[in-house]
Amino acid sequence: MSALSPPDLPSTAERPAIQPLRSKRPFGVRLWLALMFAAIGILSGTSVYLFVSNASEGAAESTARELTQGRALELARDLGDKPEQNSGRVVATYRSDSFATWVFGENNALKTEATLPAAGGVELADVPNQEEAREFALSGQGNYVVEGENGLIVVGLPIFRDGSLDGAVLVQAERPPEVTDALASLRDERLTALGLAVLVAAIIGFLVASLITTRVKRLAAAAGRIAEGDLSEPMHPRGRDEIGDLGRALDSMRIALAETFYALSSERDRLSAVFVSLEDGVIVVGADGDVRFANPAASDFISPDGKPAEQLRPWVRRATHRGTVENDHVSIDERVVGISARHLPAERAVLIVVRDRTEELRRGEAEREFVSNAAHELRNPIAGMSGAIEVLRSGAKDDPEARDHFLERLHNDVERVSRLTKSLLTLARMEAIGEGEADVVSVEMILNDSVSTAEVPAGIELSVEADPDLVAEADPVLLRQVLIGLLTNAYKNTPAPGTVTL
Repeated sequence: MSALSPPDLPSTAERPAIQPLRSKRPFGVRLWLALMFAAIGILSGTSVYLFVSNASEGAAESTARELTQGRALELARDLGDKPEQNSGRVVATYRSDSFATWVFGENNALKTEATLPAAGGVELADVPNQEEAREFALSGQGNYVVEGENGLIVVGLPIFRDGSLDGAVLVQAERPPEVTDALASLRDERLTALGLAVLVAAIIGFLVASLITTRVKRLAAAAGRIAEGDLSEPMHPRGRDEIGDLGRALDSMRIALAETFYALSSERDRLSAVFVSLEDGVIVVGADGDVRFANPAASDFISPDGKPAEQLRPWVRRATHRGTVENDHVSIDERVVGISARHLPAERAVLIVVRDRTEELRRGEAEREFVSNAAHELRNPIAGMSGAIEVLRSGAKDDPEARDHFLERLHNDVERVSRLTKSLLTLARMEAIGEGEADVVSVEMILNDSVSTAEVPAGIELSVEADPDLVAEADPVLLRQVLIGLLTNAYKNTPAPGTVTL
């Protein structure tokens, strides 16, 4: 856009094209939700499986203990009720491969094998807790029942004959076959139920995911149209759930965006009028170096090829790298301008504001001449006062005529200084009225500028230590002058060889 083009707002920078929505994906929400439901089914089924397994095992163990204890009680009762010479037949009736028995006399002595049949190949010494069970049963205190490893159950019971303790019976029994078969059957059924639960959960998850993704895809397509700038088609959201709420929210956003775009269009026209009336030149330079926008006040700072003036181009490059740059003294032809440039990342452009400072600097030069003259005017009366004081100290104070003469001179010089001081204070107040707020400037940039301006003497080494992110709220020109003054004084007062650290 040339400087003489009709005023307009800076155009939006080129952005990446909006990618079309993918309607088909090898792995989408359907699969992930189905897998999630299957995982939930696995976790739930496994938890139930473990719980039922533990409960079943516990119930089986309890049943096995009760059956073993009941059978042992019947054996002890039969041994006590029947004659002792029939004990062998009684024991043989109860003994089996899974139910080993031993009978002890009241003296804790094992009945001989000649009297009783063998215990099915089970060694008495291999029976866990057998001594404790025998002693407890022979004490007549009650029944002894303990469950050992691998489902073995050890029972010790006293034998009473005619109302008196006659011995004890020791039983080691395995889990009954009917209980073992029931547990195996239950385990197989649990595994089948677990597999069915996972399959049903996966199917339900797939169906639920299909329903959700269909509605979400409809919303995604509508959002894509909004992203492309098509705000004319309503969305017609359905349902009272969260997805329906999302659809209604998107439709409300579509309506609000349409209203906002209309308001922005009106605001654009108003801002265009404001830019036309600005006295400062406003220029927007694109990444290709061409001027995208310029108000009428900036027409003198644009070259015929549609690019900013040659003197402005270095500041465009600096703003691109630093973000913000300012300079109050840039010469363009016969004028001196102040430049403020800011990088606009979203627009991929640089905004430059150019202010003509030629008249301002002329006024400043006149003020400096005034200050120089004022300093000269101050120096003369101060020198006169100093001389009069020295003369009075040297002895003129004792001469009334000389003393009055020099006191009169002191009075006149003080009056003169007072008048000059009032004039300077008035000038300072006038300048203070025109002062603006301080700017936030990069200290590192000001340091580099100051270091490059103040020449380092031979034999002096300069070391600069500054945080790259350090900023200060100050006037950049005054801060630069202060730093230059500090460096100059440091160079003068540092003997060579030496080091100055800033």
